[in-house]
Amino acid sequence: MATLQNFDAEIAKTKQVVEDMRSRIEQSGVVLDKFAQTDQKIGAADFDIENARIQDVLNQQKVMEGNIADLIIGLEDATNVFGAEFESMKSYTGWENFVGVFSAQRKQRMRTERVRNMSLAGNLQELLAKSDTIVGILTEQKNILDARYKTSETSLAQVIERRKGTIEALTATQKRIEELNPMLLDIENRIASSTSQTQRTELEGERSKLATEYNQAQAKEQELLAESQTLERYTSMFQTFVDSLNNQIAAQNTLINKLTIDTEQRIVLYKALEDSLKTAAQQEVAHRINTLGSQVDNTAEETMAGIGAAAQRHIGDLLELHEKNMVTTADIQRRKKLADDAFARRFDDVLKKHNAADYVRQ
Repeated sequence: MATLQNFDAEIAKTKQVVEDMRSRIEQSGVVLDKFAQTDQKIGAADFDIENARIQDVLNQQKVMEGNIADLIIGLEDATNVFGAEFESMKSYTGWENFVGVFSAQRKQRMRTERVRNMSLAGNLQELLAKSDTIVGILTEQKNILDARYKTSETSLAQVIERRKGTIEALTATQKRIEELNPMLLDIENRIASSTSQTQRTELEGERSKLATEYNQAQAKEQELLAESQTLERYTSMFQTFVDSLNNQIAAQNTLINKLTIDTEQRIVLYKALEDSLKTAAQQEVAHRINTLGSQVDNTAEETMAGIGAAAQRHIGDLLELHEKNMVTTADIQRRKKLADDAFARRFDDVLKKHNAADYVRQ
């Protein structure tokens, strides 16, 4: 069980990474919600800080998803190992076959004893428990991502609308500047050609007003231009953030789907193990009755009950928990292939590293 127990540390580590990611995502989401408000201004320094945080989220996202994917692959590898052990449990060993040459009953009892003493049920139970733990982490994270995605998508739309309003104001300001230019030139010409002191005084007053409006419009243009550029940068950055949330949700769905299908496969293996244990117990009872007669009925029944209880202690609770989701093996295999294909497409690099035994958790 040492190998399986190593999963506990990795699961705890992954849970901590997920919680850290959750905190950073929430911080970025709050900034986006704040920036979506039209009266909020965020400067270049704020942009650099937030952009660095989002880039960190993107980098950590890949590491986190890779680690979880590798855990899932590891659990699947362990399941396959136990499946092979289980298949070997169904048949007789070479020694049991040799003993069977002299005594078929002894051969059967040896196999029954071997089945009863195997720790396969405990291993499978632990696999299923770890699967459920990881599914719980992923499901909780997905629910949080779904909620944050909805609010962030709304905020992003507001930021885009805010930029549209800024561009409209900028366009109107630039149009007014274009109108003021010829007006100022015209009044300058009129002042230059005027010979009346009174008229010149009036024209200079008009020029002063136009010049003030022109200067204010130019200042407004620069302000709106800077705001538009800032909004453009933030829009691009927050679009990346929202896209990353959407990508994380898709990754969570892929991971949850694969792990759910794998869990169903483990449940089927549990059920097969349980049935095999019961069958072995029944066979032992039959052999004892045939050999010793009715006087050992109680002893035989105790043996069967002991084996059944041992199996139920290992798998009863979890089987009951998942019993409603039990489906046929053929259907599981069909859906597992679809889930495995989707998993392989998204986590191809992790699969290659895992198969090459050089995957390093960061």
